[in-house]
Amino acid sequence: MTTRTLFVTSIAALALAAAPAVYAAPLSITTPVHAFFSKEKMVAISFRNDSGAPVELKVGENLMTVETGKTLALHLAVGTKVLANTATPNLVAGSVIAQVDTYLSGATLSIK
Repeated sequence: MTTRTLFVTSIAALALAAAPAVYAAPLSITTPVHAFFSKEKMVAISFRNDSGAPVELKVGENLMTVETGKTLALHLAVGTKVLANTATPNLVAGSVIAQVDTYLSGATLSIK
């Protein structure tokens, strides 16, 4: 008799503990598979220096110089920020020139 009571009590406790778990959030977090296997989208973009002095650009973490009247062609990942590292008559040092996106593919941006 005591074995049956112990068995029934443990089953009842298990059922009461399991009821809230039915409404709980799932334990696994799903990650999109394409995030692992997709390649980073690259965009071809050019920067032309139309100011009177050489301009230094900060592309991501890299510094690049564009000489006066020259064009710098780059292939950059979507989302990369291009900042002016030197001041020009129309730009303040540290200002954002562009944030690369797919609609800029093949574009030439003029820096004045």
